[in-house]
Amino acid sequence: MVMRKLEGCVFCSVENLEGEYIVYHDEDVIAFLDIYPVSRGHTLVAPREHYETIFEVPDDVLCKLIVVTKRVANAVRRALKPDGVRIVQNNGRAAGQVIFHLHFHVIPFYEGVHRGRRRLEEREGLELQRLLSEDLGYEA
Repeated sequence: MVMRKLEGCVFCSVENLEGEYIVYHDEDVIAFLDIYPVSRGHTLVAPREHYETIFEVPDDVLCKLIVVTKRVANAVRRALKPDGVRIVQNNGRAAGQVIFHLHFHVIPFYEGVHRGRRRLEEREGLELQRLLSEDLGYEA
């Protein structure tokens, strides 16, 4: 099977980028920390094959994607103990999509902690990668 990749798409090449904090991947799905997180533990879940929006992805791949998204959300809950978790998926620029490769955001929220986006620091990224990978049973 030949996997569709889009030249220049940052998510299509995420496994080849240094500094990416992958917490899980299998043959169809990859999960990694957002390098500009909204909060501690903000993780992205994407298909390894390129689909721009949810409207293009085959149902079988979408099913795998949402199952992994749920697993990541549970790992975030267990490992990081947030007060809540938001799962977001945007389609199109008007809806807030910035990276045009289908992905889900798993965003933990902590009472009393209000942060904007910031660059993920290496030490924090490695710690979060370890915690989430361990919970997911993935060797990073």
